[in-house]
Amino acid sequence: MRFFKNSGIYINVHKTYRLVMTALVAALLLTQLALTSPAARSALTFTDRLEGVSGDGRASMLGEIKLTLVGAAPSSEIEVLQNGQTIAFFFDREVTLTVSDNSVIEIDGRASKEPFVVNVHTVSPNITIENSVTAAEVRSNIALIGRVFVK
Repeated sequence: MRFFKNSGIYINVHKTYRLVMTALVAALLLTQLALTSPAARSALTFTDRLEGVSGDGRASMLGEIKLTLVGAAPSSEIEVLQNGQTIAFFFDREVTLTVSDNSVIEIDGRASKEPFVVNVHTVSPNITIENSVTAAEVRSNIALIGRVFVK
C-alpha cells in the first residue's frame, strides 16, 4: 500500500546529519568564544558569583608549613606525605609545603635506617594543626605531624 505514489521528495539523511552537526558545533564554538568575554558572559548567564572564589575574595584556601630536618642528612628516602600521597622529599634541611584544608601531614622514614627528627619550623597564620607536634621523631616508620585546617 503506497501513500505517495510517485513522490519526488527524497531526503538525504547523511547530508542532513552533516548539516545539523556542523551547525551545532559552530553554535557551541561561538557560545564558548562569547563566554570568554566578561561583558558577554554577564549577558548570557545568571550566575552572580563564580565557583572557586570564596566569600571574602580569596581564590583558594591554602596554607604553608615549613619543616626542618634534624639528625640525618637530606635524602630522597625521607618523604613528606599529604593524605598518604608523596608531595615532597627532603633534598635540603628545610622543606616548605603548601597544604590544603583537612589534610593529614606525615613523614615517611621507612626507607631510612637511622632515626631522625623533623621539626615544625613555621606555620602560616591562616591554618591550625590538630594533634600538632613541634618535633616528630622518626625511626623507620611513618610519623604524624597533624591534620591541617584552614581558618
